[in-house]
Amino acid sequence: MLYQKNMFMTVRYALSNEADDQFRQTLVRLAESVSGGRVCEIGGGANPALPIELVERLGIEYTVVDVSQEELEKAPDEYRKICADITQPNHGVEGPFDLIFSFWCAEHVADGEAFHRGVYNLLAEGGRALHLFPTLYAPPFVLNRLLSETFSEKLLLWLQPYRQKEGNHGKFPAKYSWCRGPSKRQIRKFQKLGFCVEEYAAFFGHSGKVAFGAGYLDRLPPLCRIHEWLSRCLLACPSPLLTTFAYVHLLRPEVTVLSKKFTPWDSTDRPVNVCCGKQCSDESQESITVGASS
Repeated sequence: MLYQKNMFMTVRYALSNEADDQFRQTLVRLAESVSGGRVCEIGGGANPALPIELVERLGIEYTVVDVSQEELEKAPDEYRKICADITQPNHGVEGPFDLIFSFWCAEHVADGEAFHRGVYNLLAEGGRALHLFPTLYAPPFVLNRLLSETFSEKLLLWLQPYRQKEGNHGKFPAKYSWCRGPSKRQIRKFQKLGFCVEEYAAFFGHSGKVAFGAGYLDRLPPLCRIHEWLSRCLLACPSPLLTTFAYVHLLRPEVTVLSKKFTPWDSTDRPVNVCCGKQCSDESQESITVGASS
């Protein structure tokens, strides 16, 4: 389905077992679209998301940025790595970039607004951003936010024993600032920074067959089966406040295409296409409107 640039956005809902594949497919498609350009991953740390073989094939300049030098040192030496915090002034990362993305990073940032403003400032005009993150108010993440870091770390390592405290998939403190599903309020936050929201995909489920990878309730089969049923119910009647994960695809518009009478982030309403489930068509979509005023 085609959408006019800066005029339409797509909001989609699906089960979480599709989240990782859909994000990676979108990421590769965007990376291919800027072949030969500059790409930056925020929070890549020990596990950069783009394989070095893909980076070399596309001829892109790929920079991995992380606040932890220790984590960056775990990544292969072939990657270009910078230790910096883009939420701070004079962070030392030099743009502009054609594509900036993060993969399970945004939830660890204390100031979501500063994070996304930093991304916006590093993007070239016409550049794109893509972020995958867990969302409030999914129960595991609400619990993680309320519990002490020491206790939540022990609980996570028990629920997901494949993770190691000192390994490449350790646990880091989570803040969940600006980590929400595609509510009108959340969409307006991105628009007020200057972004066009191209796509907002949200997912339900964190355990069992509806999850990707090891779930939080997989060691508790009765609760896991109840959770699977509830997740499918939420997909049938989706609420942006009850999603588990989401990714958002953002565009920094080119100034030359804007007029004084209209910008993508002002009070002008923008059509939004909403679809649920794996198969979407013109007939199955519900059209709603998101603007700067509700």
